[in-house]
Parts: sequence; C-alpha cells; structure tokens
Amino acid sequence: MNASLLHDFAHLEVGLRNVYDRALLQSLVVGEKHWLEDDPLRRLFPAPSRPNARNPNERTWTDVKNARIRAGGRRAHPGAIMAELTFGFWTMMSANRLENSVWPHLTQVFPPQTDREQYHLGLDDLRKARNRVAHHEPTTSAAAEQVLRRMQRYAQYVSPEFALHLKSTSTVRELIKQRP
Repeated sequence: MNASLLHDFAHLEVGLRNVYDRALLQSLVVGEKHWLEDDPLRRLFPAPSRPNARNPNERTWTDVKNARIRAGGRRAHPGAIMAELTFGFWTMMSANRLENSVWPHLTQVFPPQTDREQYHLGLDDLRKARNRVAHHEPTTSAAAEQVLRRMQRYAQYVSPEFALHLKSTSTVRELIKQRP
C-alpha cells in the first residue's frame, strides 16, 4: 500500500513543482532566465529589512544551494535543481511568510479565489502523510482513501488532465479492494 501511495505522491510532487515553476517564471525581470538564479530567488524569498533580524528564508536559500550542488553545480539545469528539492520545499511555497512575494505568482496559475491558508494547511497535511508513508508507518484503508481524495484535489490545481492521469495510474484503490 505504501509503495503505491509513494508512487502517487511522486507524480503529485512533479506536477506541483511544474506548476510552481511556471508561476514563478512570471516573476522574472529582463535579463533573468530562471527564478532559481540568485537575484530572483532573493526577491521571491527576501531577507528581513531589519538588521540582525532572524531570516526565515535562510533555509530556503540553503535548500536551493544544496540542490544546485547535488544537481551538478553552478551550471546545473533548473529542472535538475528542482528535482533535488523536497516535497517540504514545495509545501513551504504557500506559507504565510511568502504571502506577499511568492503567493501572488501562484495565484496566477491557480483557480480564482484560492485561499492561501486553506491551500497550505491541506498541502502540509499531505506532506505529513507522505512522510509517514515514506517511513513505512502502517496505513489503514480509510487513511489511504482520505490521502487519495486530498491528492486528487491538489492534482486539480495542476490541471484537470493531470488529476485524471494521477487517478488512472494509481493502484491504491485496487489494493484497498484486495484487503480483507
């Protein structure tokens, strides 16, 4: 069951990161090629304006830096860098602290009136479920069904076609039917 859920989570993660990438590419100014470059990254994930203030985006910068290294260094393709970022990184994109920098770009690719807080809380619940599954915690049929329903809702943010693909390639419901 967990292996099948991880398969679905992997598809969802790729879909979300692609839609996030498409949204954040809209933030670029003349001369910039990708939002993972230093200047757009610092604009999207800004440092605090107060001197000596704790920087809530420091981890984001570090995550991108480490992903770039794992992907091959300074010349790494943005797609390779994004593939090295975690589901938690993509979940963080909708956090409250990014409401004025990242979220406005995401709203350009999401359905109108998407509520950031509800979106974030639901996606964070999926992140927690994904971590439980990845660490081989037992999964009940009811919990798996709930996770699948939520994944389908989030797949709709990517596209209706993507949601259909996720549903048609999932084997979780077949496994649930086979359980005693």
